[in-house]
Amino acid sequence: MLFSESTTGDVADLRRYVAASSDAEIFVRDGGSGAVIISDAADAGELPSGKRFASRFSGGRFGKAGGQWLFHVALWTPGDYRDEFLAWYQIEHLPILLECPLWDGCRFVEEAVQEGCQFHAMHQLSDAKALESEQRLRSRSTPWFKRLAKNDWFDGAFKRTLYRRAS
Repeated sequence: MLFSESTTGDVADLRRYVAASSDAEIFVRDGGSGAVIISDAADAGELPSGKRFASRFSGGRFGKAGGQWLFHVALWTPGDYRDEFLAWYQIEHLPILLECPLWDGCRFVEEAVQEGCQFHAMHQLSDAKALESEQRLRSRSTPWFKRLAKNDWFDGAFKRTLYRRAS
């Protein structure tokens, strides 16, 4: 996956980059400037340079089949916690979120970094109200979540950004 961040939210400008890539998607930052372009194509062609992520798992509907909202969560973990963190997200956290009818799906990817592990959860929502759902609240109150939350790198340190698909 190619993930390209832009400081501009000018959709017309961004569309010229994705014209040659049929799978590229543009999401504009909600309530602020900036955008991201996501492409699952092996050859991203004319897209602006970005970061290459390796897929780890996915669930539900995503990409063009997913909702209009992209909730991007950047999650850094120490290397010692990699396996437990991946297991928690895949086995417990994501399945609970997907119980919400407004939570369409997620692509969970990994970025190569010098120290620790950098993950990105690309959640797609049919409505931003999913972020206030009972399922999200429940997913953040389990014993497993609470055990991980005792670490200073967990939860509060994660970067969360909400985007809306460019129309």
